[in-house]
Amino acid sequence: MGFLRRHPILISIILLILAIQVSSLYINDKQVENPFSRSILNLNYYPQKFIHSVTGRIVTVWENYIDLIDTKKENLKLRLENQKLRQKTIEISEVKLQNERLRKLLQFKEYTTHKTVTANVIAGSPSLLRTEVVIIDKGAESGITEGMPVASYDGIVGRIHLVGDKNSEVILITDPLSAVDAYIHRTRARGIVKGTGNSCVMDYIENNTDISNGDKVISSGKDGFFPKGVLIGTVDNIEQKGGFLSAHVSPNVELKSLEEVLVILKKPGNIAFNE
Repeated sequence: MGFLRRHPILISIILLILAIQVSSLYINDKQVENPFSRSILNLNYYPQKFIHSVTGRIVTVWENYIDLIDTKKENLKLRLENQKLRQKTIEISEVKLQNERLRKLLQFKEYTTHKTVTANVIAGSPSLLRTEVVIIDKGAESGITEGMPVASYDGIVGRIHLVGDKNSEVILITDPLSAVDAYIHRTRARGIVKGTGNSCVMDYIENNTDISNGDKVISSGKDGFFPKGVLIGTVDNIEQKGGFLSAHVSPNVELKSLEEVLVILKKPGNIAFNE
């Protein structure tokens, strides 16, 4: 009884609808028009319209929900396919770049008369105190010994510093311990290219030397270290230093992004170390 008291309007509507439906059962002749049947028809309009409207909305919401689920599934499928295609494109691009680098290394191998070993750079310096060092994946088992020169297709990289059985530590030309006897390619002026920690300088260049920014610097081969004529870098600044000229040299090799190098199996002679 409490429900009937709280919802009188709802109960009235339900009873009205039931009365309309029951009354319609007692009309024997459906074709006969009379005021009562017309009233029944008119009264049925609003409940029927309401039910039709609510049912239509429920169906629409359900269909939209199903469509939304299908759309989400399709979008997820397309995103996964797109990711796979992007990854495949990156892999193909990486293979092309690696093939190009290896092709250039092969050309460099033809340049030198010594045997060579191709190696991958697998790590940077293991020490916080020595940053101008990289680790390669070839060592004594490949015939590598300490002091052997290391190059890339762009020029000089450095030299072998320590050798393990399967890996080696390469000291870069930018390391303060590194020094290479060198020429100015254009004028044949001679000097020593030393590491400064993050770049190089060419010291002991005679005062009257013809040298300009943009000149290429190459190895002389006279230090028993690198073969003659290997590119070191480019002069980008010149200054007076004591009784000599000093030229800042920007290395030709991108030493911070090395991936493959070539170890020249040449036992060093009198290597020039920086002091």
